[in-house]
Amino acid sequence: MKGLEYTLYLSTDDVRVAHHLAHILEQKGEGFIVARGQEAGPYTAVAVNVLDWRMFPLLRVLETIRAAARSFNVQVRRGDLGPAPLDAILEVAREVLLLDRPPVITGPDPGERPG
Repeated sequence: MKGLEYTLYLSTDDVRVAHHLAHILEQKGEGFIVARGQEAGPYTAVAVNVLDWRMFPLLRVLETIRAAARSFNVQVRRGDLGPAPLDAILEVAREVLLLDRPPVITGPDPGERPG
């Protein structure tokens, strides 16, 4: 099964919460999401395989988990994203910044030195 791999790390060590959040996400994912709760060092995580990011965008994954986690008094601490098409990242920027269309990506100014 190939898709975007997106892992969200939670502020709890209770793996049952991660399993429950994964189940909620799969239900809301309408067949475009495969998720599982797992242990992740001192915390837990929801490992997500987004089968079609156009049908269930990355920001929707994050917001679905955040909303469901609040009912357990849990927060999403951070995330990891596997290799992803530029269009998927631009879609997140478009949604977060409330843009009507994706931004134009430019390179650094010719006079700029890398940081």
